[in-house]
Amino acid sequence: MGVDSVHPLYSEALPDWEQLDDTYKGERRVKGAGFKYLPPTSGMRADNVETINSKGWHAYDAYRRRAVFPDLVKGAVQAMIGVMHHKPPTIDLPAELEYLRENATRRKESLELLLRRINEEQLAKGRLGLLLDMKTKPDTKEPFFIVTYCAQDIVNWDDGGDDVGDKSDVLRMVVLNESGLERQEDAFEWVNKTKYRVLLLGSLDATDEEIAAAKPMYGFAVFEEGSLAFDQTAIQNPTLRGQLDHIPFKFINANDVSASPDAPPLLGLSNLALTIYRGEADYRQALFMQGQDTLVIIGGEEDKEYRAGANATLTPPMGGDAKYIGVDSKGLPEMREALQYDYQRADSKAGELINETSRERESGDALTIRVAARTATLNRIALAGAFALQEILRSAAKWQGANPDKVVVTPNLDFVDDKMEGTELVQLMTAKSLGAPLSLESIHETMQDRGVTQKTWDDELEAIEKETELPDAMQPMPTTNPNGPEANAPPGKRPAAAVSRRPAPVAR
Repeated sequence: MGVDSVHPLYSEALPDWEQLDDTYKGERRVKGAGFKYLPPTSGMRADNVETINSKGWHAYDAYRRRAVFPDLVKGAVQAMIGVMHHKPPTIDLPAELEYLRENATRRKESLELLLRRINEEQLAKGRLGLLLDMKTKPDTKEPFFIVTYCAQDIVNWDDGGDDVGDKSDVLRMVVLNESGLERQEDAFEWVNKTKYRVLLLGSLDATDEEIAAAKPMYGFAVFEEGSLAFDQTAIQNPTLRGQLDHIPFKFINANDVSASPDAPPLLGLSNLALTIYRGEADYRQALFMQGQDTLVIIGGEEDKEYRAGANATLTPPMGGDAKYIGVDSKGLPEMREALQYDYQRADSKAGELINETSRERESGDALTIRVAARTATLNRIALAGAFALQEILRSAAKWQGANPDKVVVTPNLDFVDDKMEGTELVQLMTAKSLGAPLSLESIHETMQDRGVTQKTWDDELEAIEKETELPDAMQPMPTTNPNGPEANAPPGKRPAAAVSRRPAPVAR
């Protein structure tokens, strides 16, 4: 009974997570996978491609190097993260947890930055986990930090269901793979260490009835290479103002926070990126072959060496001939068109969610409507990530003796950057001057909503009133024709119409 056993759903989802990880990390990772994503041609296989330095191996290496892998997955993730976080989330904490706001992880990340990284993993692979961990020598005022685990590292779990697909709200067991490189003590060498962390609620063999009756406490143990057999006596029960009655670990998928994995949101885009990669390899191989014609000499001497080029001379015998033969290029246009179509499909899948540069005059309302239908996935991702972070922080509050209800994480769900343009404001003011039933206060509220100003109506009036005390050179420009006769009049002699009107202070 080894702790390195994996959940059946983990085995099923692992190939997708590995592919998404590779396509997200880019060309070097994908090309380094070799035959996995770019199979060799039949000619390369015939030339013993699997043997290093063989003719087939060199041909495949050149074939792979010429290929282009498009960074579609990474580009899509970065674009979506920019959309999701162009406004910050709102995170409310009790005073006891304020230390986590700017120092939430081992990397000294803030909670806002941690939430951004959570959303990035949700988009890139559709799966991650959060663990509330306690410092080795906990300070009673700042005892906790949060650890993230990628999809591949959450290898086994039991959420109390009767079958592997059942979802329950009682998490009984989680196994985390913490293997990786570690530097040897007093040395410069790094070695790969195998290590698994087991999180348990009660004992491993406890039944649902026993768990419900006994109210067991949270415990954990770390098992390293050479001792991967589970040992219940190795379980430690961390204590701080008492023990915890649940495992402080949260699964995060693209759509929910259940233990069962979801389909990754960008798997289709990843598949298409690899399709383009293989198409690019064939297309550029064909282009290469197109430029590598073969010289054929008819009637030449069998043992004679012939040269081709600007400084070479060919003297075929009487009745002989010399010509170049090469690959037929008739299929190149079709290959090029197929690649263009695949790139267009990829752009559609990546969904340039907000591409304002191609819609220069699109109004804020039109932009909102256009984006609304395409941001349902981002809404679910944002809500799932924020909820999981909120639950982990509430576990910390409960364990530290604070009020868990004071922890509230509200993600940004306004994915449209519809800041008001100057022309829109001019249009509003023009409509008001032409008799539209629109107050200046209403126009100001619209300006607030659209990001032009952060000041309240009263603050704006106060600031406008202060402008009358500014020197003449800093006064607002006149609203009349700057080339009219009143333009040359001294500031104190200008007609009333020449001075920009300000709303009068409201009597209080």
